[in-house]
Amino acid sequence: MTDPSARHQPLRVLRWLLRTGVAVVVVLVLGWAPIFDWMAPGGIDRTPPDPTERTRSPTEPLVVLISIDGLAPRFLATTPTPTLDRLASGGTVATDARTVVPSITMTSHASMISGVPPAVHHVYFNRYQPWSLIEFPTIYTECKRAHLRCGLFAGKRKFAHFAENEPGVESYRWGPDAHSVIEQSLDYIRTASPDFAMLHLAEVDLSGHDDGWGSESQRDSIRMIDSLLGSFIDELNDWLERPYVLIVTSDHGGHDQGHGTDHPEDTAIPWIAWGHGIEAGRHLEGVRTEDTAATVVSLLGSKVPSDWTGRPRL
Repeated sequence: MTDPSARHQPLRVLRWLLRTGVAVVVVLVLGWAPIFDWMAPGGIDRTPPDPTERTRSPTEPLVVLISIDGLAPRFLATTPTPTLDRLASGGTVATDARTVVPSITMTSHASMISGVPPAVHHVYFNRYQPWSLIEFPTIYTECKRAHLRCGLFAGKRKFAHFAENEPGVESYRWGPDAHSVIEQSLDYIRTASPDFAMLHLAEVDLSGHDDGWGSESQRDSIRMIDSLLGSFIDELNDWLERPYVLIVTSDHGGHDQGHGTDHPEDTAIPWIAWGHGIEAGRHLEGVRTEDTAATVVSLLGSKVPSDWTGRPRL
């Protein structure tokens, strides 16, 4: 006699497979989003703007924004950083700069280049997501409007989000390490004589996640980045035939092996401006990540959009 339950066995197997398939998709998309990183473009090149329409002279100061991912300022006092120390003593420093909440990389950098908080730009994801678009105005939108030459160089593939849908990014490059990011940015500066370049350096954040914020390996990463920044400045001084301004900051700090909260250890960030026309020994209070975008746009000689909450600090 046939067991009645046997007739239903194929249906049970099918339901199990469907449930398992859905679970796998959820895990891949939500729990292991880096699976999509391979889809992020490693480079984007666009036709340079018409030089006859450029709103500023190529002899005016180059503006360079350097974001050291995960750099918590509380560790700078106990880690040898001669380059950052030189920039701080010879430039303008924010004493209590803060990032946005959630204090995560994509959300903070979205505010850093857009001048608005997360509630306005709505970037709450933190991986490369092919189905997500960045559709809000940024520094690069102003680059396009003013026919300026502007580049973006990053140490994480997800930064392609800030270049894919933004025609103001003339040149975008991903680099597997800070040395590669810096070298590619220098190549662009040499050949294009741009108005603005942004560099994102990832190692301090990566070592924090691996071994903890304040760990010896993270301090090694801080020292390494500091040395590379010194070489970057030496290179510019050797052959750049125009003045320049550096803004060095971060997207977030961290504690234990993570970040993302409103805790001061997560939200405190460094903020240093140094270079042509920057007052030495000046200290600013109340600087926020959104102010970085407004400051860059102001340095580029443009008017800060009225709907930005960030304001120029130089």
